[in-house]
Amino acid sequence: MRKAILAFIDFFYPPFKGFISQHNFRYLATGGSTWLLGNVVYYLAFHYLFHAEDIDFNLFSLKRETAALAVDFLVVIPYSFLLNRYVIFTHSEVKAHIQLLRFLNLNLVNILLTFAMQKFFIEILGIYPTVSKVVVSVLIAGFSYLYQHYFTFSVKKIKK
Repeated sequence: MRKAILAFIDFFYPPFKGFISQHNFRYLATGGSTWLLGNVVYYLAFHYLFHAEDIDFNLFSLKRETAALAVDFLVVIPYSFLLNRYVIFTHSEVKAHIQLLRFLNLNLVNILLTFAMQKFFIEILGIYPTVSKVVVSVLIAGFSYLYQHYFTFSVKKIKK
């Protein structure tokens, strides 16, 4: 499966060869698929799964956009970890359970940042929730790349 995914991604790599390393291109491609999946899941949850403005769970209630965000993270986090662990950062010498703990730590930070920024963009700036989700996702992406590359999967330089 890894070889098939990489073959598909690498098919699109030649025009970018002079600008970006193959590893970073692969990371951007899988990250882009994660980003796209997250936005599609958010859109579907916001528009089709949750209809009321406040979603009442017996012990607490969530605003519609927050509930959609929760569904988004429940789908995207496992998908992203599997792609990063088994497709992108396969040369990492960090044990799987440590990677998972670090990855979950990053995602907890991302969830908190996303929640805060979503609230700010939607409730303070009045930006439509789906548009806000796209903007916030782009802002979080750079931070996530650095965190994963240098900490979560901490890949050692591969000698050519």
